[in-house]
Amino acid sequence: MTKVIAISNPKGGVGKTTTAINLAASLAIAEQRVLIIDADPAGAVAAGLGLLPETIRGGIFEIFSGSARLSEIIHPAGYLDVDLIPANIFSSQQEIRIWEMAKNRIRLKNFLSGYLYSGKLPYDYILIDTPPSLSDLTIGALLAADSVLIPLQCGFYALNSIGQLLEMIERIRKSANPELRVERIFLTFFEKGTRASHISEQSARRDFLHLLSGAVIPKNAAIGYAAFEHKPVALVDIAAPGAQAYFELAKEIINNHRLPFPVG
Repeated sequence: MTKVIAISNPKGGVGKTTTAINLAASLAIAEQRVLIIDADPAGAVAAGLGLLPETIRGGIFEIFSGSARLSEIIHPAGYLDVDLIPANIFSSQQEIRIWEMAKNRIRLKNFLSGYLYSGKLPYDYILIDTPPSLSDLTIGALLAADSVLIPLQCGFYALNSIGQLLEMIERIRKSANPELRVERIFLTFFEKGTRASHISEQSARRDFLHLLSGAVIPKNAAIGYAAFEHKPVALVDIAAPGAQAYFELAKEIINNHRLPFPVG
């Protein structure tokens, strides 16, 4: 059964898009079929995968406008078993329109439900990258998801943002999506030996112990370098601490869903 996971945090710069790209690659290396849906109008996932704007035939805009054809909106990443529905927002007019259309918060849920039911989306995991806000686009992703994966950047302000998101998840769970749960909260930009990272880890353990992942994503130059290469870090330096951390996160998620994980 396909698992739909929204990657969300209302704070920007915490590693949502980086996680979407690198977690998808790690899951694919573990022989899972993965679709990324970029629901952030910034459209960074396509750039991170090396897709040029002129090669993008369609994407999230068509889902919300009701004119989506799978053959036009799904784009292969070009490596592993990863596909992408990009955020094909290339003008200010399109961005204004997508925010207007996103007021229909169940549009994405209805799209996924219809195609998953018909078997036309043959994926093990669908990862939804969300905007850095609790906007209609984010809420729509939460309505469509089975669970929420929350990257927590080491630092005081990032900790504050988690409470708002957890409150929103609880409201959605009670009102519209009773199966929604937190997949995991996991630390990003972790620097061993620094006071900020130590305090962030201790605070996360105190406040979110039952939700906290054992995987910790380090502040790692290889992740940044891989982004410049438009590839996941595992395809640039599989031994890098960042690559290994995303393998650990993928392993934990697969184990959550009781599937085998063949990567050692």
